[in-house]
Amino acid sequence: MASESEFLERLSDVLETPVTLETRFRDVDNWSSLMGFGILVTLENDFGRRMTVDEFLTCQTVGDLWTSLK
Repeated sequence: MASESEFLERLSDVLETPVTLETRFRDVDNWSSLMGFGILVTLENDFGRRMTVDEFLTCQTVGDLWTSLK
């Protein structure tokens, strides 16, 4: 399993801004649905976590996404 710092680094890349576990990812300045798709692809390809859209919609923060990996 990836470390928390590796996870945060990958999500920062996808969101094009530094993030913490408390970051509300839909509130980042340049948020788009394409970034949401990028998160889903990253979760699956880099972390082996296939997340449904319904599951994704319940996540509010980067920490929620991190918790879903466990």
